[in-house]
Amino acid sequence: MSVDINQFLQNVQVALANQQYPHAQFLVAYAIKIAKKEASSPILLPLDVSIGLHRGRVRGENEDCVLALQGVLPATQEAFGLFIVADGMGGHANGQEAAHIAIQTMLDYVFPFLVGDAFPSNCLSTLSESIHQANRAIYARNQSMESQLTGNSLAFPRSQGSMSTSQISRMGTTTTAVLLFREVAYVANVGDSRTYLYHQSLHALKKITQDHSLVAQLLADGLLQEEDIYRHPQRNQITRAVGVTPSVDVDTFVVPLYGDETLLLCSDGLWEMTRDQKIEEVLSSSCSNASLLADHLVQMANDGGGADNIGCIVVRLPQHNDVSAMETIRMEPLTAHESAVHLS
Repeated sequence: MSVDINQFLQNVQVALANQQYPHAQFLVAYAIKIAKKEASSPILLPLDVSIGLHRGRVRGENEDCVLALQGVLPATQEAFGLFIVADGMGGHANGQEAAHIAIQTMLDYVFPFLVGDAFPSNCLSTLSESIHQANRAIYARNQSMESQLTGNSLAFPRSQGSMSTSQISRMGTTTTAVLLFREVAYVANVGDSRTYLYHQSLHALKKITQDHSLVAQLLADGLLQEEDIYRHPQRNQITRAVGVTPSVDVDTFVVPLYGDETLLLCSDGLWEMTRDQKIEEVLSSSCSNASLLADHLVQMANDGGGADNIGCIVVRLPQHNDVSAMETIRMEPLTAHESAVHLS
């Protein structure tokens, strides 16, 4: 088969455990589609992947949504991975629906490339376009809901600005996503969900993505210290979200991979409750099992207060290349919204 069905079924189990029943039903339908393509011989995959999803200690429902998928291309037997974390907003069912629409739309767009004979020639643009597709789908859903309400069509601003996740009336979601192929991680994000890279040999944690939030902008302008972002009264205000406006800017990054690394995708419910230093401590531990790492991170976020939903994906890559020449991690702009991350 071209997709690891056992890995994919973990998505179903996690959705059911978090009472995300419509999403679980969608995933089951996909699992059946995958199973029909199963071949007689098993596939050996180099990635150790695990999902962590928990509603936290305060929220009644989980508006975070995750997807982890890996397999091999039918034509070349090359391994790939698709990983997405979405943190919905808009209040309970609306936020959850937005996150589910985002992941389902992105999977619908990318999946045919993964199981077919024509893998995308430009992985970065394919991943970015999947988010644009999700943006249009959620925005259309918002328009449909507003048309059913009387005198409420102007409940949300039409232009992108500072948006409070506690006050937002129109559904939307953050998204951070990774498409792995040929020892490169193609990363895309909108909002304040993050993708990190930890390299075991360098003992270094790098935040690949950049938050689209008010506090991140204040930090970049030198008006806040790093520690202030965790206690600022407007720390929940984001400046970019999927589905809120007719179009959205998507940041993209190209990350060469050298082996013996760990990718972490997570919502703010994890990184805000734990801080980067503690995340690095967990990822640098002697435990190399992705499942134990994901469990540890979720538990640590809950121990830190569990004030928000917690969603994460841990991807462990095997050591396979000589990394002796790598000393630092730097980021170089490709375009206004594209960056390359190098270990050199």
